Amino acid sequence: MAHPVRRNIAHLSASERQAYVDAVLQADLHAFSDGVSYWDKQDQIHQATHNHGDNSFIPWHRELVNRYEALLRQSNPDVALHYWDWTEDPRTASDGQGGTVDLTDPSLFGTFSGMLNGALASLHNGGVLPGSREDTGDPADPPQSVQRSASVGNPALASDQVILDSSNGIAQAQQWTAFRVALEGAHGFAHGYIGGDIGGQHQAFEDPFVFLLHSNVDRLFAQWQTIPGQDWRLDPGQVYGDQATTTGEGGIQHPLQPWDGTVPFGAPMEPWIGASPLIEVKDCRHPSVVRPPCYDTLPLTVEQIAPIPPAALSFVDVVEQLPTARALRLRVRGCETVTAAASVTSPFTVLSASVTSPETKGFGVTDLLVWVLYTPGSAGTADTGTLTVTVSPTGQEFTVPITATVVPNPSVATSLVLDTSGSMSLPSGLPSKDRMGVLHDSAPLFVALLDPTDGVGVVRFDTDAAPVTAVVDAGPTIGGAGRLAALNAISTTATNLAGMTAIGDGLEAAAAQLAPVAAGYDSTATIVFTDGNETAERTIEQASASVNSRVFAIGLGTADQLNPGALSDIANGTGGYLLLTGNPGVDDQLLLQKYFAQVLAGATNAAIVVDPTGVVPVGGKVIVPFQLTDADIRTDVLLLGDLTAVLRVEIIAPDGTSLTAGAGADETLGDAFRVLRVVPADVLPAPARAAGQWQAVLTVDEGDLKNRLARLRKELSQIEGGDQVFKRTLGAVDTHGVPFTLSVQARSALRMTAALSQQSRLPGHPGRLEVTLTDSGVPLSGRAAVHAGVTSPTGITSTVTLAGAEPGLYRGEIPTSVSGVYRILVSAAGADLRGTRFTREELRTLAVWARGDDRPPVVTHPGTGAGTSGIDVCGLLLCLLRDDNIRDLLKRHEVDPDVITRCVKRACG
Repeated sequence: MAHPVRRNIAHLSASERQAYVDAVLQADLHAFSDGVSYWDKQDQIHQATHNHGDNSFIPWHRELVNRYEALLRQSNPDVALHYWDWTEDPRTASDGQGGTVDLTDPSLFGTFSGMLNGALASLHNGGVLPGSREDTGDPADPPQSVQRSASVGNPALASDQVILDSSNGIAQAQQWTAFRVALEGAHGFAHGYIGGDIGGQHQAFEDPFVFLLHSNVDRLFAQWQTIPGQDWRLDPGQVYGDQATTTGEGGIQHPLQPWDGTVPFGAPMEPWIGASPLIEVKDCRHPSVVRPPCYDTLPLTVEQIAPIPPAALSFVDVVEQLPTARALRLRVRGCETVTAAASVTSPFTVLSASVTSPETKGFGVTDLLVWVLYTPGSAGTADTGTLTVTVSPTGQEFTVPITATVVPNPSVATSLVLDTSGSMSLPSGLPSKDRMGVLHDSAPLFVALLDPTDGVGVVRFDTDAAPVTAVVDAGPTIGGAGRLAALNAISTTATNLAGMTAIGDGLEAAAAQLAPVAAGYDSTATIVFTDGNETAERTIEQASASVNSRVFAIGLGTADQLNPGALSDIANGTGGYLLLTGNPGVDDQLLLQKYFAQVLAGATNAAIVVDPTGVVPVGGKVIVPFQLTDADIRTDVLLLGDLTAVLRVEIIAPDGTSLTAGAGADETLGDAFRVLRVVPADVLPAPARAAGQWQAVLTVDEGDLKNRLARLRKELSQIEGGDQVFKRTLGAVDTHGVPFTLSVQARSALRMTAALSQQSRLPGHPGRLEVTLTDSGVPLSGRAAVHAGVTSPTGITSTVTLAGAEPGLYRGEIPTSVSGVYRILVSAAGADLRGTRFTREELRTLAVWARGDDRPPVVTHPGTGAGTSGIDVCGLLLCLLRDDNIRDLLKRHEVDPDVITRCVKRACG
């Protein structure tokens, strides 16, 4: 509910004034824990904490007024702490309608000549000493009387404008002091004008009229703060000018008493004593003190700040066919909400024809966004239009020209950096393949998914690095020269059994081959594949300065084996990320395929719609539904797995249109993947739309299955234990069917980005996950639910629900309890800007290990002279002795690894 606006008490209706008086009386009927009523507590506070004649006078009284208003609103939420315009005689105050009102009427605030009478007379003891606080010394008792002796006629006070102008013409740093002196002086004169008890500091807050006076003090402070062009006065760090650093009693940085649990005179008072949760320590710079409350005299302004007039709302160089949004940004300053009614000429549309600014607590500065949507045509086209926005209640009209030009889909130049060190010969989780074999079968998917205008090159590294193929356009899906060269480079990549691991060398080689061609592409990306810890120079740290592209990294192995801190840091720092497989397993190849596919999606800003797994029974079918929206302009359906060649795929659009390979869908087939690419606008008859539920229907070609199983049996017969592996595979197919992983990716204007960060890589320290969702560049506010499915190193699964932090932004923490690699499936589901359901998924990994925060040791080969090189044996031994698996092995043989480490260090000097 909006907070009521503080208004001139004389301008209120009779019922509104009566509601205010009733709220004051209610404040005298409710008490704090010490028995002192809400009303009497105000006088107790004021007597114990005099703030006059110093810098804190105005902000301290704002805090007092704000807190008192909150007490009044406990009995009536519609009541505000209204003000007395002290340039008018309360007995003949203008009612704002051409007449006058007598505020001293007994039904209101009582006489201004003598003892307070009428409705509020119950706030004092009727002139009787016994039982009064003067008699008992108890602040819970009423004062003996409340006396007034007002002067005749209007107060001889300066006008509001004179007070507001008091700081004009002097340096900003001194303006606060000039204004404060002028306002406090006027305030003192107003006290004296009423006379009687209100004229004395020790009795002023026994008179209920005092809060109308101090609300006017605060109103003038608020008006001074909100003068257009003086936004610095809303800044806690600037409003007090050169007095902002004053301390001690009355200083800007002195805690506001008694609410901090202290008072300058006597003992602290209830309820702000001891360990009370009501104690609040803050000073005059606190935002709640600096932020002006809402008064009816504060300005309401609306200003166009983007695009800066007369510039056009620009859709320059937007990507063909990809829905895009741009916003007219209006800055609203004031207490009221404003509504912008928008219209636009074709081919542009507005997201909403009416947009209302958010409510503010107190005077606020907020931005109102009017979103314009544009679905561009083909590259080379251009459009113009006009946006017209009318704002109420200000009546302003903003007319904004719109221009648009369309460019082809952006291209990315990629460098694949492949590890050929000796450890790539180690077994993978698959019985028939070493780690290099897994690379051979998983990396080609990345190359297959590249667009013809994307660039690709290959670098290999072990102890040193060398480029294999230069970065050139991938070319056509079938027979593209760059694509074929990269695929050949991957298939012929072989392990160097004596090779060490110099990841930094690989990064530098990639940077060197990307630099000459970067200008010919819209972006660049480096994709690192490695299975080991850094054991040779150059290191990632040494090479980091040369990296000018986004870095995506795929690690085959555990955190202990890879020690991936530096690699993770450089990936995260460039807008990429690191994915780890964890312990070797039978799903390594499938997992790496998914990683390569996702990395390409990340490099090209594609979106992953859904990523399920399952089995297709022989003789049956599986239907996988997935949601597309009108923001999805191209879709890739990826089937992954060793047996995908035996599967047949039919894609069914929401209108029932059937699409198959060569009939509405372009197909790319590899040894362990099948990709069907669909452009909905090209294959769906008008007016059919992409938005809605699609289906991927999977069946098994039994002839192809028979042939593939025969080849697999022959391949496995060549390795030890292969016959048993084949029997298990055949049994699984017979019992359950052909396994698959299906991943749907979309070139889309609806994007999810997931960023994972760690303050520590030690077990027990959580990872911080931050997810953003946008549609055509517009944050999806309150339209989605975001979850993270977490699989721990031990296989335990859990779900973390991310909380909405701000429009389109979600945050959560991923707990870690044991060392290892945590796989995190980030999923979002909701509605896009047009109300269509959508899903998005992305994989991330998080690694923690016992020495996760240690700087990794590096084995170097210094080469002390020309033609000489060697291995740093000391460094090698120290590196090995830090590996948890080796340490565990030594301990099992009753060898203390720490003793060995000390011996090596002594021997190596």
